[in-house]
Amino acid sequence: MKMKALKVLLPVALVLALGACAKPPQADIDAARAAVAAAAKNADVVAYAPDALKAAQDKLAQMETELAAKHYDKVKTLAGDATKAAQLAVSSAPVGKQKAQADATALVAALQKALPDASAKIAAARRIPGVKLDFAALNQQLTAAKAALADADNDITAGNYASALQKATAIQTQMDDGAKMVSDAVAAATNKKK
Repeated sequence: MKMKALKVLLPVALVLALGACAKPPQADIDAARAAVAAAAKNADVVAYAPDALKAAQDKLAQMETELAAKHYDKVKTLAGDATKAAQLAVSSAPVGKQKAQADATALVAALQKALPDASAKIAAARRIPGVKLDFAALNQQLTAAKAALADADNDITAGNYASALQKATAIQTQMDDGAKMVSDAVAAATNKKK
């Protein structure tokens, strides 16, 4: 009789044990969702730790996929990973902000020194006979660069370091392109004289 009871109780116990494991780890899920949502609402995280935020959002998306598939063991692991990734994004933001501030400040200072040099090179190129350059367009670019540089400097003052760095980088690229254009035109005009 005991063997018969054991044969009946064993499958019931197994079903109950599996049923207990078949519940989603709701506390972990809620914690992951809250951590990633809080990180995504943090302006500094969005501006200065976007890669870390994306990693957290990707882990959360994977967790949601596994949750829909009812793979709760994977859900628990991914929820923990998403929470840790969100915390990393939040802790990385101040470091990223500090680096952006330093980079933007240095680049804006360098560009402020480079603009008068660029203007002088354009003026010197104008005096070379046979140089083929659109001086009006170059001067417009220089004027636009000065205005953009003032905007970047204002962004630094306002604490918008990511925006300042983006603007300053664009100005640097534009100035490098202009300098190459002037240099190539001067070289071409000089070589014709020889």
